[in-house]
Amino acid sequence: MKKLKLYSRIECPLCEYAAEELMVAGIAFTEVDIDTSEELIKAYHIKIPVLSNGYRELNWPFTVEEAEALADG
Repeated sequence: MKKLKLYSRIECPLCEYAAEELMVAGIAFTEVDIDTSEELIKAYHIKIPVLSNGYRELNWPFTVEEAEALADG
């Protein structure tokens, strides 16, 4: 199982919802605030929330099943 990153920003309702869904499903992830980096802002500004396993990314909307599959491979 790969460690997932959820790219988000503070006060983003969709990001909060995605994080809550992942937590309820028991999917481990680290939240990354894109506002901490110009590079992340450029990459994800209009895409967040984005879930990544370091190789592939899921743009919102994604399902719990898709997140589980991303974590597994």
